[in-house]
Amino acid sequence: MSTVATALNECLVSAESSNSAKMVISAVEDFVALEERALGCFNNFLLVVEESLKNWFRLHMDSVNSWWSFLIAVAEHVYGKEAAPKEYLQADQRLRFAVLEPAFGCMWTLARCVSGCVPVTPDQIKGLIHVYESAPSPEIRVKAVGALGHIARRQPGHIEENQHIGNYLLEQVVSKPLLAYAGPWDNSMAADVDVEPIVEAFDIMFDIYSDMDFDYDEPVFVQGGFLGKLRKLYPPMRKLAKAVDRRKERELRDRSDLAVQNLRAFVEYKASERQ
Repeated sequence: MSTVATALNECLVSAESSNSAKMVISAVEDFVALEERALGCFNNFLLVVEESLKNWFRLHMDSVNSWWSFLIAVAEHVYGKEAAPKEYLQADQRLRFAVLEPAFGCMWTLARCVSGCVPVTPDQIKGLIHVYESAPSPEIRVKAVGALGHIARRQPGHIEENQHIGNYLLEQVVSKPLLAYAGPWDNSMAADVDVEPIVEAFDIMFDIYSDMDFDYDEPVFVQGGFLGKLRKLYPPMRKLAKAVDRRKERELRDRSDLAVQNLRAFVEYKASERQ
């Protein structure tokens, strides 16, 4: 199976004019649209099964493992090292992520359905993080956060992976943009902050570290000083939530306000959990 970049490279070699190049790109766009729709249908199937047959995934882990491997293969092919010619790089990136977004949506759903118990490898975790950092839209970043967060919930015996993901979510996805935003700026600065991945990261972290009996809670959350770091994030998160325009983005504002409330409650809960 060729990557999007390979398809562009192979086809554009024979394109002698700008018109023929446009025709090639149009053909590749049709191919990408087909993949995008197919992955969207697959994600809808997973969502339906999750809603109506919650135990089905646990009873069919062989299928879950195969599906995860398939999705990883799709992501690796699409996000390979090959690059399209420089003049078509923008189209190349747009087409790559058009396929990656639904693929990551499927990964998120699948990981959530089995509490993260998918056959993920350390290199794949690094790959998910890399895509998060290079993604051009908050929608892809939200899906990457969701997949990573549910992978981090695996236990027992996955403390190192939990530490890697937990630290990344806390330090890079949440703390870095919030602390940068915490300066004496006006509310217009909120437009430069991707609020959705921050809210998603908070939500998933509340689930990951919801119980002191989880095998990773003591070595990661407690020893890593997560509580103190989360406590310091309450003021900037509250400020950011208030900066989201309710008239333009009502749902996001509501979710942001809820994240602020949950952050305060979570900090209080974790502070008293071991007393």
